Amino acid sequence: MEMRDKLDWHPGSKAHNSPLHREFDKDKAKANRAVVCPDGGQYALDLHPLATSDQNKVNGQVQCDEYAFAASKESGGSQAGVTNGSQCLQAYARKDADGKWRLYDDLRPPNTAPTYTEKCARASMHGGQNERAGSRLSGFYTKQRMLDDDAYFIDVPGLVRP
Repeated sequence: MEMRDKLDWHPGSKAHNSPLHREFDKDKAKANRAVVCPDGGQYALDLHPLATSDQNKVNGQVQCDEYAFAASKESGGSQAGVTNGSQCLQAYARKDADGKWRLYDDLRPPNTAPTYTEKCARASMHGGQNERAGSRLSGFYTKQRMLDDDAYFIDVPGLVRP
């Protein structure tokens, strides 16, 4: 996963022995999401115009997506020192002409070039892709019978890096 590999603490990387841990408390996951990807206000993500939108969505063609996941103990909303999503690495997802999805750094002001030492990341993401990923994560938790604080790693076969 792009952010897993770019961030210097490699959240969810088996190669770096840096697992994510399930956050079972749905209210805590919701609070984590509200820190990194609030629905409104001064810290809401300014959705990137180059992000590939989901034309089939009535609302939310492009959505804010966070990493590490809100439903993980490593979410930016759970990290000491992170009080809002503007402190996270900023990115956007685009499906390029070759049909491959790629993440790009969002360098629009007031954003700055990422240092990759950020404690979280958020991206302007295709709404359908974001929702399917969240659904799959929830299904993974259920299928694997994961309890609170159980560790796991992330692998995304076929991911293309720009």
